[in-house]
Amino acid sequence: MENVGQGLSVMGEAPVIEILGASVEYLVQQRSGLFSRTTTKRVNALKKINLTVERGEVVGLFGNNGAGKTTLLSLISGSLRPSEGSLTTRGSVYKLRGADPGLIRSMTPRENVRQLAAAYGVSQDDLAEFESEVEDFCDLGSAFDRKLSTLSTGMAGRVGFGFTTSLNPDILLMDETLGVGDKDFRKKAERKAVEFMNRGETIILSTHSLNLAKDMCSRGLVLNQGELVFDGPVEDAISSYLGS
Repeated sequence: MENVGQGLSVMGEAPVIEILGASVEYLVQQRSGLFSRTTTKRVNALKKINLTVERGEVVGLFGNNGAGKTTLLSLISGSLRPSEGSLTTRGSVYKLRGADPGLIRSMTPRENVRQLAAAYGVSQDDLAEFESEVEDFCDLGSAFDRKLSTLSTGMAGRVGFGFTTSLNPDILLMDETLGVGDKDFRKKAERKAVEFMNRGETIILSTHSLNLAKDMCSRGLVLNQGELVFDGPVEDAISSYLGS
């Protein structure tokens, strides 16, 4: 496999994501042996990543478990810092791991939305409209006021996805988001993602659903052991991933 370079540029507009020579390293402590000796191991989770993403691109991210996909999305979201190199993002960035932005299971969906909205900077003047938008997307009826712990995974997924997409981020990072929950949720989530695409927002989609990636993405990235080994048309990226 080979790294074939970057995506297409939009004339006169800076990339919304620009990563230059970025690596992510961290230390892991391990216990081994009869006397539980502790050793420290350095893990190179990402290795000298170079990547630009333009506004409006929908990019698929592929790789085996442990390849560095979640680490790359965490780097772009700002929850991780590069140990070397640089990262620049232009616009608001939100990352969904599965379909949970940090929901509290002892609270109702409505209570979660109100609490998280304040944390994410939704003003009091906009709160009622924001809450209504999330509630409409969730389509849970009276369950919107039941504790999250009593709801199915699919119902909870609607709340998380509906909340995050209603924030209207400029860059949406989805880590296996469209593969969770029930069939109804997946259909609603896919429609919402298409709305983002039609508005010209940027999406990076990490998924094991190759058919979904073909339908939604024009570009694909392949990670292998922390290295970006392919960057090009999504169908070529899938072929590269399957051959790795």
